Amino acid sequence: MTAPAVPRGGPRTAAGFLFRSWRLELWQLSRSPLYLFQCVLLPLIFASLAFYMFRGSPRHTAPVDVALSAALMGMWSSTLLGSGNAINRLRWTQLLEPLVASPRSTFLFTLPFALATASLGVYGLASTLLWSALLFDMPLHVADPPAFAVAVAVTVAAVGLLGLLMASAFILYPTAQSLANFFEYPVWMLSGMLVPVSALPGPVRWVSYLLAPTWGVKALEGAADGGPGAWAAVGTCALLSAGYVAVTLLLQKRFEWLARSSGTLALQ
Repeated sequence: MTAPAVPRGGPRTAAGFLFRSWRLELWQLSRSPLYLFQCVLLPLIFASLAFYMFRGSPRHTAPVDVALSAALMGMWSSTLLGSGNAINRLRWTQLLEPLVASPRSTFLFTLPFALATASLGVYGLASTLLWSALLFDMPLHVADPPAFAVAVAVTVAAVGLLGLLMASAFILYPTAQSLANFFEYPVWMLSGMLVPVSALPGPVRWVSYLLAPTWGVKALEGAADGGPGAWAAVGTCALLSAGYVAVTLLLQKRFEWLARSSGTLALQ
């Protein structure tokens, strides 16, 4: 795996570096059968299972909500897997050490990995909606297109940043991939992708409200159904995502220092 040279200039140079790194990682992921399955086929499987389950259930759920939840489940799975594997690939190819030793923050070269894996979920979202419309006669109608478009962008960023926050431990612990896989199902449950947040116990809901994807789900469903609060959910999702950036910067700096002190940065 190769990576663009880390920039030394101002914000414009950093933005160009982020774009080139995101494009490179997206190109690499698009050639991986595993990630293509996670991002393209897995949401279709989730959507098919969900539609068949709800057909025989007395519970009323809007078809578009089922399709959106299935797409977001696939997006989170691919992001969690891709964010950790990206850091591990850098370690295996002996690129992690020079990148960490560069003047720029570690966050700058790890952010494109998480955003690239989440960006592939946009294709999964579109294909899931089209699949549901063609196979299950779901009305392909969005009540508030502008809010829906903004909600998609904010949700992609939120999912990517949450994955990056969890993947920060991969800098310190080379075997943290197995631990990261543990968070796949809890985030599905807590964020409202698998079950409504209202169905969770009261104390658990407070944890859900701290997850930016929870508000991304609310924003997407509200914009699609025409329900109230879509823009408020977008704002909350963006605010929590900004908090993830701050926490990730602190964690990565701390984990980087611990990895250097313990000599585990290059361990495979």
